[in-house]
Amino acid sequence: MQKQQDHPNHSEEYRKRQSRLVAGVMSGTSLDGVDVAFVRLQGTGSSLRFQNVGFYFTPYATGLQSQLLRACNGTLPLHHAYQLDVDLGMVYSSAIQQAAIFCGIDIAEIDAVGLHGQTIYHNPRRAPAGVTVQIGSGSVVAEQLGTIVVNDFRTNDVAAGGEGAPLVPYCDLLLLGSPTEHRVVLNIGGIANITALPRDASADTLVAFDTGPGNMMIDAAMRQLFGRDYDDGGAVAASGTVNHGVLQELLRHPYFHQIPPKSAGREDFGEELSREIAQMAVEAGFAPETVIATLTQLTATSIAEGIHRFSGISGPIETVIVGGGGVRNQTLMRMLAEQMPNSNVVPSDQFKLPSDAKEAICFAVLANEAICQTPANIPSVTGATRRVVCGAIRVGTRR
Repeated sequence: MQKQQDHPNHSEEYRKRQSRLVAGVMSGTSLDGVDVAFVRLQGTGSSLRFQNVGFYFTPYATGLQSQLLRACNGTLPLHHAYQLDVDLGMVYSSAIQQAAIFCGIDIAEIDAVGLHGQTIYHNPRRAPAGVTVQIGSGSVVAEQLGTIVVNDFRTNDVAAGGEGAPLVPYCDLLLLGSPTEHRVVLNIGGIANITALPRDASADTLVAFDTGPGNMMIDAAMRQLFGRDYDDGGAVAASGTVNHGVLQELLRHPYFHQIPPKSAGREDFGEELSREIAQMAVEAGFAPETVIATLTQLTATSIAEGIHRFSGISGPIETVIVGGGGVRNQTLMRMLAEQMPNSNVVPSDQFKLPSDAKEAICFAVLANEAICQTPANIPSVTGATRRVVCGAIRVGTRR
């Protein structure tokens, strides 16, 4: 690598650049691996402009995935979790380097990295102060790559009384807002979340929240019943029949009726609950395919009901823009379209935001905003008492 010029304020140097190449790194609640998106950015806030440069996905090794599950479930000893933090930082570093090679990018050209990290605990409503923990050492990544790394995006919002999530709505407003139609931006990862974008949407009045499970409960049931990590293309769900009695019982979960701001995680819809539901259903005589079909319908229905009840949009929603891994589940997408027959349900690819890369792109944007000291949380969304800059900045040295 080329040696980086010494400067007392690397963030100031970054802000002076007219164009910045930022890597956004996302690993979500599905625990499937690491998304890396390279984005060319100019400006900040309402003047922000972006251009996709490339995207690459690196799956987690089975052993690492198992450790992360234990960390999320609270069964991993604390000192092992500290070690996992560092080990995961090395995994992220390697994933960024592999992605750079795949995309034909010189590591030395990367101006910054936006590193979401892996959430292992999220309890923003804990009294007297909320807690959110994402592991994957930003310091390790900064030192390995010799660049600026922004991580720990959620803590400042939680400290200001917010949920710490969702943060992506800030990016949705900048990148996907429309002055001519009502839109909803939906991301289906392990958890599903929406951003309501009426024609007059602004950062002062934006509505966004986690609707509940995305792929998380489906994936957990697939592991329990089929020994597979996910329902490829929604084929298993398509071969089953939705049990509407079970569906209605699941829809009684108190989270679905909670008024935003709200955020969900494994504590609400995690592995333990999903395995319990799957086991009870099979013991009651339901076919495994019926379990998967019902959980898939739960995701679609809870998303649609969340939009209809809490989005705050009066009048027809012309477009629902969908990103995240759930886009690949054709049965889920069909069920969602059936639940929203008056809306055009389309992948975010149609808006120059590849569905697989959308969240990673957003964390590149959030890193840019942190370095530029632009507040990127939205109190009407997270419940925070004020706007805050989201993220902690680490600086590595080019060798």
